[in-house]
Amino acid sequence: MVSVKVCEDIFWVGVNDRRDILFEGLWPIPYGVSYNSYIVKGSEKIALIDTVDEFYSKEFLSNIEEIVKCSEIDYIILNHLEPDHSGALNKVVEKASRAKVVSSQMGINFAKAYYGGGFETLAVKDGDVIDLGGHTLKFITAPWLHWPETIFTYDIISGTLFSGDAFGTFGALDEKIFDDEINIKDFEEEMKRYFADIVSHYSQFVLKAAEKIKGLQINFLCTTHGPIYRKDPNYPIKLYLEWSSGVDENKVLILYGSMYGHTAEVAKYFETQLRRIDVNVKSFDLCRVHPSFILPELIDSKAVILGSPTYEGAVYPPITNFIEYARIKNIRPKSFGIFANYTWGSNIIEQLKSKLVEIGMKVVEPTLLVKGKFTEDDKKKADLLIENVIKTVS
Repeated sequence: MVSVKVCEDIFWVGVNDRRDILFEGLWPIPYGVSYNSYIVKGSEKIALIDTVDEFYSKEFLSNIEEIVKCSEIDYIILNHLEPDHSGALNKVVEKASRAKVVSSQMGINFAKAYYGGGFETLAVKDGDVIDLGGHTLKFITAPWLHWPETIFTYDIISGTLFSGDAFGTFGALDEKIFDDEINIKDFEEEMKRYFADIVSHYSQFVLKAAEKIKGLQINFLCTTHGPIYRKDPNYPIKLYLEWSSGVDENKVLILYGSMYGHTAEVAKYFETQLRRIDVNVKSFDLCRVHPSFILPELIDSKAVILGSPTYEGAVYPPITNFIEYARIKNIRPKSFGIFANYTWGSNIIEQLKSKLVEIGMKVVEPTLLVKGKFTEDDKKKADLLIENVIKTVS
């Protein structure tokens, strides 16, 4: 893609990443991702807001040069120092030798740690401004969205908020990059996945940041990932607030792993019985579905039924792995019904309980331990567990 005009004197100069990679080395991005960067041209000064992944430096510099010569840039503003937004910094600095690198003090420290000290810096605090001539950039501290150094940049004149990773989404952009040029609903699932995978650990800071910006006149919302919002700039903010609010849906999530189909059989029984009584239920095989696609369902489920086979006397590794993801992402407390299958090593229920309680989850009784074949007696116990799980969501 080439550069795109956002509004008077403001231009998108970002790039799209459609490589077959894992975002942060963890998260699948089947639809790619954009790295958004912006030029603000004042009558006296020029600012570049964020850069892109170093891999795309050549394309990025070409996009900038469509709008201004790099040598004319006065400020390189880094809202967020993660390398997908700062990776091209040294390549830009080579051509923009007079530019000052602008960030929070912590951001400046990070920039020096990553890229050395071969540039002049300007540390800004909450409420500081830079006058470009015809555009006044105000800085808003927004820590932990999703690193501690993060800031927002707000152009007072045009009402443009550059929010870094906050309110972003997975998904590369095609020729049309504005919310009113695309079906924005097509991005909503990927936005929720981005929120769950990248931001959800810091939900309380989403609420704090939203409170700080609620009085701003936002005509354009420019994030570092995803479309530019000009028709409804509040749309992604509302969604992020909803997902950060702590309000769960009356939904039961069934998560399991299975080696030879026995644990899957039990999981299918739970799903069938819940659907028969019109419970909103979603089921995932943790051996086949990446946690990235399950976390968005977990964050607003009221209850979970989790099942594991016994593996060498322990919890099946895909289950342990997912519990660790839930811990890292600081998933708020949920009610968990648990079941397990074993041939030997029958203390797996105790192991599952311990792992879940350790991360703040509540275990619903009775638990279900199946030895080999799923029997009629097992089904009676499963029905009682279903009854008690339903009480947590009704």
